[in-house]
Amino acid sequence: MTTTKILTLTLLATTLTLGAAVPRELNATTKQRTNSISNQVASTLYRRGIDENVAKELSESILNNTDEELFALLTRNYANDSGIKLEEIYTELGKLALQRKNVDFSSYSFLLKLTQSIKKESLSKDEIEVLEAVSTKNTLIYNTFS
Repeated sequence: MTTTKILTLTLLATTLTLGAAVPRELNATTKQRTNSISNQVASTLYRRGIDENVAKELSESILNNTDEELFALLTRNYANDSGIKLEEIYTELGKLALQRKNVDFSSYSFLLKLTQSIKKESLSKDEIEVLEAVSTKNTLIYNTFS
């Protein structure tokens, strides 16, 4: 088996094993982060000259009907595993909200585009493998909690 398949199977087994142990409702800390993500993106847009109410509406539109707590969890996974700072993610999410683009942290192609846009350089093989693993993990989490 290839390393990718082994990693995918390991992530699947871990998610299935821990899925029963993770409560359906995320804790209050995650909820505070959720508000923070939405507010941070809105704040980024407001600093760029967008009206405060419009900025809030745009920041909420990037959720794509995803539960805010789940969106925060997926965003946090991406940030932790990729090593990209949350502030950089908020800035990029603000740009995507302005363009009314879809945001899907479980999509491998979205993660590639987002990371390349933030880093402004070609990604290494290791970085691409990390993004593939993040995509797999976020897909499993999304399917478990949505």
